[in-house]
Amino acid sequence: MSNRYSWLPSATRAPHYGALLAVLLMLIVVAPLVPAERSGYAVEFFFDLVLLSGAYSAAWQSKHRFPFLALTVVTLVMRWTEVFSEHIGYSFASISITLVWITYAIMLVVAALFRMRRVSTNAIFGAIVAYLLAAVAFAFAFELIELSHPGSFAGVPVGGTESEIGNALLYFSFVCLTTMGYGDILPVSNLARPLAVLEGVFGTLYLAVMIARLVGLHIAAGVSRESDGR
Repeated sequence: MSNRYSWLPSATRAPHYGALLAVLLMLIVVAPLVPAERSGYAVEFFFDLVLLSGAYSAAWQSKHRFPFLALTVVTLVMRWTEVFSEHIGYSFASISITLVWITYAIMLVVAALFRMRRVSTNAIFGAIVAYLLAAVAFAFAFELIELSHPGSFAGVPVGGTESEIGNALLYFSFVCLTTMGYGDILPVSNLARPLAVLEGVFGTLYLAVMIARLVGLHIAAGVSRESDGR
């Protein structure tokens, strides 16, 4: 008899990251192109897709399923509360809970990657997802700094909407993560500078560790196939 819940990812298998990767790319590439007057709802729509696809991809593991799903629901409620409220307190709460959600998601994805025993397309997708989520997490941390201490970043839109500032800091976050250092946006406060440096260090170390991990798994799989063929 077929299992009507067979579409759900098994707790014993690595989750699939393709949908989450696609939605993240849409958030990063498409959302900043939306006209400013509709950017708030557009960004929220794309981020809601990130939350839902992240819950599907990362939460279906026995130990973390229910806490992560509960955190996802709280995050969705708080983010939509912030959309319909102009109180600055809701903005801080929304960004903070979203930052917690992203950090939790990165931990789940990286843990699943290190449990994998072979390199697959899904493993590569997962490594990219964790990398992109890290950039989004740092962007939210930068936004918290800018909201609490305006002027912490030179080059962000002066008097811009929260979405415009968020998009600018997301761009800045990727510049830091990839250590490109264009210089059009600069951290100028004593809190922003060390966090930007930390992101650059994290981006470099992540790539080194994750590539070494994937290459090691690929070599080990090749050696195992050669041994089985003898």
